[in-house]
Amino acid sequence: MKVSFSAFVVLVMLALAPSGQGSSRDGRRTLRPAALFPRGPTLDRADVLVCIDINDHVGFADLTMRYVDAFVGAGAQSIATCGVEEPYGLIEFPPEVTADNYPIVVVLTSENWWAEAGSNIDPEDEAVLADYLETGGNLLLVGQDYMRGAHPDMNGDAHPCYGFPREFLGLDVCYQDVAYNPPDPAPETATITGSDGWLFESESVSLDASSVFLDNNFYADCAVPVETGGCAFAYKEAEIDGAVVYNEARGFRTVWAGIEISAAPVEDFHRIVASICEWFGPCPVEEASWGRIKSLFR
Repeated sequence: MKVSFSAFVVLVMLALAPSGQGSSRDGRRTLRPAALFPRGPTLDRADVLVCIDINDHVGFADLTMRYVDAFVGAGAQSIATCGVEEPYGLIEFPPEVTADNYPIVVVLTSENWWAEAGSNIDPEDEAVLADYLETGGNLLLVGQDYMRGAHPDMNGDAHPCYGFPREFLGLDVCYQDVAYNPPDPAPETATITGSDGWLFESESVSLDASSVFLDNNFYADCAVPVETGGCAFAYKEAEIDGAVVYNEARGFRTVWAGIEISAAPVEDFHRIVASICEWFGPCPVEEASWGRIKSLFR
């Protein structure tokens, strides 16, 4: 099941369940699981499609509403959502994921650090996204452990990227858990600074893991971009660029974030999303397109 939103549909805020347990990355247990965001029938056309892969696991925070709210603030007038409805399942994308139907697609992995096969974004999910991008789409993919879960063989420092991360996200060399130095715990806070020559140059944004995650810190990844891409944000404390990377190739655009950007203060996060949305191009949609979307609710 999936849920859809529009400018005239009330946005229900994410609720936190008062009890229950979930696994943490280091094996500890947490008593603060999130109620998964309720999903219903989705729009077959919308300005933005927001999908999350937390494996139907209540121990991982569902950040869907943070991104819905940010894109509404950026001018999106209709937003559809989808997710994984069973553990280790595939993302239940709508039937026709094309740039005409969804000018922007957002995929989130939140704090999902599971690295078993099928525990994060699957090859089948990446195939849907690849086909979507080939239609001229725009993709924002955010997840500090996307690489660990989807491509565990790329785990480690300075590992060459290949497949979907390279061909579509524009990642050439990947660095995982750049600020994690065991036995010390991973950092609870981080600072990202705008890279030279792109949208966020000279900006500095503070991130707080406790504001978004249920029981996790920052295990952030960074990457060196391919020639068609560039760095958007650097990870200040780790002294490495490429915490966020953009790419433009073959008629599509992508932004990949190896750290959770919604951990920024709300105003900063919304400004980042609005800038990315403007670079993608279709926010807000033309009035004619909005009329077709509204007709779905008559």
